[in-house]
Amino acid sequence: MRLSTSADSLLDMLEIRALSVDEMSTARYVVANSFAKGASGHYSQPQIDAFIAFVRSPQYGDLLIGNRAYGAFIDGEMVGVGAWSITEMKSPTARLLAVFVLPLFSGNGIGTRLAEYLEEEARATGYRAQETSALLGARGFFEHLGYHETGEAIWSLPSGRAIPVAMMRKAGDGRADVMH
Repeated sequence: MRLSTSADSLLDMLEIRALSVDEMSTARYVVANSFAKGASGHYSQPQIDAFIAFVRSPQYGDLLIGNRAYGAFIDGEMVGVGAWSITEMKSPTARLLAVFVLPLFSGNGIGTRLAEYLEEEARATGYRAQETSALLGARGFFEHLGYHETGEAIWSLPSGRAIPVAMMRKAGDGRADVMH
């Protein structure tokens, strides 16, 4: 794979497209590695292991395939994964499920570009706000994108383990307190 050290060049090379069933294994690899890198200091080792086991499970593949999941590719290689979900028909809020970038590529704007792509698609579908249950290591990333923390919650993983997450929201005008 040919790589440039310039962030602008990487972003110019970036292609975002819907994930196929055949790409689920690679998507799991991207998510697991991204999470493992950012989880240290926020989660215990048993919590990290439980989340990675969930990502490697068929349930996680079903979660991605059952929603709007995308890969970020550079020269045909997947370097990021993002997904969003349509919420109840009466809700004006879309749910971002995932934004993960391989550690080697983090800090180059790929996660931002991927999140913006998901948000734009949600807006084009009629959603005026987005929310996410951010992993604790991703709070700063989502704050940078204009999300505001609205509370904390606990994710119960299929293994029975639980991990804390930050509930975050971004309204159409960038204010978390505006309800549409």
